[in-house]
Amino acid sequence: MDKISRKTAFLALVSTVSIVLIVAFLFSNVSTTSPTRFLYGSLFVSDAGQSHGGFEYNAEWTATLSLHGEEGVLKLDLNIGLGDALQKHEYKVSDVQIVAEQISMKVEGVPLILVWVENDKVWNGQYDSYYIASWGGYAPPEEMRGTISPKIFEGLAEHYYVELRLREKG
Repeated sequence: MDKISRKTAFLALVSTVSIVLIVAFLFSNVSTTSPTRFLYGSLFVSDAGQSHGGFEYNAEWTATLSLHGEEGVLKLDLNIGLGDALQKHEYKVSDVQIVAEQISMKVEGVPLILVWVENDKVWNGQYDSYYIASWGGYAPPEEMRGTISPKIFEGLAEHYYVELRLREKG
């Protein structure tokens, strides 16, 4: 082989190996970054500080939690309400643990615990078989489930009633 043929063969080999490595990297990246688990539901907010009522503000966002192992993202999209009080709609989630009776996680570093609710008495069964976390500054004890705070969600007042409901589609 002459010098030009060797050079061409070498460049072809290097190009082929490079393309194979790039494709392998892209495919390995896709498999490690695609969500392995999704939970769906809603976030309900009331300025009344309890589930029913509302003096000026009630709203509900569609909630999607996409998980990659113990980490993920909680996305909130306004579904209905008198404007969008949230200043942020994507929240970093970490330390996720899902067991039969509860889901525990940190949302932007703040602990949040949703408990399994077989029979939802707050909303007359509308949210049966959901994991739910709810709290409000004026909510009666039966409306307080799990651990959640309106402080997690920038734009909400500290006394607002917040209720996050999630479940897997089945």
